[in-house]
Amino acid sequence: MTTPTAQPEPQPTTPVNIPEKTGWQQPHRWIILVSVIALAVIGLVLYRFNEADQAAEAKAQELVTALNDAGLNAPASIDTIARVLGTDGGAVCADPAAALSKAILDAQLTNGAAFVGQRPIRAEVKLLRGTEVVLQVYCPEQVEPFRAQVKDYLLDDIVNR
Repeated sequence: MTTPTAQPEPQPTTPVNIPEKTGWQQPHRWIILVSVIALAVIGLVLYRFNEADQAAEAKAQELVTALNDAGLNAPASIDTIARVLGTDGGAVCADPAAALSKAILDAQLTNGAAFVGQRPIRAEVKLLRGTEVVLQVYCPEQVEPFRAQVKDYLLDDIVNR
């Protein structure tokens, strides 16, 4: 049989000083402060985008009204027009009387053949009238250069014949 061994007497320990938690610690305050500032900046940016969206929708509504007054149908919804043209007309107003814009328009007003068979056509007057209405709404200063660019085109009221 084994004899029980004597256990050593426990030594007294010094108490550990554990600080009590009193509110948020310093690093947490900085994280919260930075988060609040970041959310405020994001909110301001989104608010300004919303204002721009409302201005673009108002301009798009003005365009749809002008197209209807000219006897034309709007090609898309007000939301789509607002997203594409914005408040300044986007690519339509960049330089509509430039050489590249004229070349693209000339290429679109053809019979659809390729190479030597390609010929200009007598185009529908509504095609250019729609572009002119867009220019009048978004960038009125570009209307006269555009008219000078297309003054020699042969246009006709083909659809209503």
